[in-house]
Amino acid sequence: MSATTTETATQTQLQTQYPCPVLEERFSKLKQSLINPSDRTRVIESYARLKSALKCETDRITRQGPSAIPEVEFSVVEGHGGLPESLQDTVRQTGCLIIRNVVPEEQASKWESDLRNYAKEHPKIQGYPAHDPQNFSLFWTPAQVQIRSHPQVLKAMEAVSKLWHLGSEETLFDTTSQVVYADRFRIRHPSKDAEYTLNAHQDSGAIERWEDPEYNACYRKIFEGRWGDYDPWNADHRSDARTNLYDNDAPNSVFRPLQGWLGLSHTGTGEGTLRLIPELKLSTAYQLLRPYFILDEEFDDIVPLFPGATPGHCQFHPTEKLHPHLDVKSSMVGIPPVRPGDYVFWHCDLVHEVDKFHPGTTDSSVVYNGCVPLCPYNLENLVNMRDSFLKAVPPQDFINYVHGEWEDKHEDNGAKRENVLSEDGLRAIGLKAFDVNEAGLTPGQKKMRELANEKLGFAA
Repeated sequence: MSATTTETATQTQLQTQYPCPVLEERFSKLKQSLINPSDRTRVIESYARLKSALKCETDRITRQGPSAIPEVEFSVVEGHGGLPESLQDTVRQTGCLIIRNVVPEEQASKWESDLRNYAKEHPKIQGYPAHDPQNFSLFWTPAQVQIRSHPQVLKAMEAVSKLWHLGSEETLFDTTSQVVYADRFRIRHPSKDAEYTLNAHQDSGAIERWEDPEYNACYRKIFEGRWGDYDPWNADHRSDARTNLYDNDAPNSVFRPLQGWLGLSHTGTGEGTLRLIPELKLSTAYQLLRPYFILDEEFDDIVPLFPGATPGHCQFHPTEKLHPHLDVKSSMVGIPPVRPGDYVFWHCDLVHEVDKFHPGTTDSSVVYNGCVPLCPYNLENLVNMRDSFLKAVPPQDFINYVHGEWEDKHEDNGAKRENVLSEDGLRAIGLKAFDVNEAGLTPGQKKMRELANEKLGFAA
């Protein structure tokens, strides 16, 4: 038997011995490096407390159901100049929020009609699923450009972005300035088929949360056995964290602290829409510590097991088998009913999925539009996004996803300045300089805007 055959046989034996794939030896060293031996006892004790706390939170979520997801009227947000203080702690805990009536229902419904008509008028465009597109490979329709630049949409994005904070005012990070990340839209039809399945996952990388030094620095308190002190809303290391170490084709070129979509239809709970685990800190801590306790709940920092995290994949996937204390079946709840004009946000670390079926009677329609703050990591995206807008072509993150006709072939595409509805909307797409003299800017915000203007060719 050759050495290669012997090695393969040994690897196969290992794979059947353990509950998830055994990774390369270098991941054993990574696993050991993240927890200092002096912190081991504290980590073990913290994990026991964590499992107990998760059980309590799962019970709470089960009792509350969809009402566990907080919501607020946009008029209240406008009146307070942001989220009310009484709501902020709840959103920080749950990691999600619905802002109601961000735009009038009539306007949102018209946008849905416009998107539907655009797709019909251009039958050569493609989407997913291929035989009956419902998630369309379109990025620059008039409706999408208008939505991203609508003043009230931008106000809602700024309000939730302010939940994030920094340790120093010198840090180059501006939560009050948004950068366009042109994404797609969904018009999902009622169906008993599970062809649109998107199981429980986290976006923004998989093994990267442990492997990338800046990424794992975000979770340092957890690896020290102090998950109670962990702050999911601290952005000090986030904007420099690399979410794609393996150059996969997935959309991962920006830091999106909050994902989100604007609802364009009346959609009930469970009607082909979003499901969330509305508990941020505990679920994050559990997933990050789980590799150390995957073997019979005993601490292990040697065997290179990272359940749910596959190198080269763009998403982390927790499961009932590998993450039993997360209790995905009980802790995952469908969002409350949404109306046209409601805006749904969720933290970039929050576990979520999409309903397997759509048993409703009307389409479930949304435009994806997450929060992308102005920071060094997102600056290259801004330049590329402006270029894509000016050419009416798919953004770089989506090039490999688009196999049908591109929008530059359509005379009625929306990649035109007149579809941008606000001054801040022009800035977000790189068509207008950021205001470096705005009152109240931190030194870091001012410097970040100066860097952006220079990069965009607006420097004085």
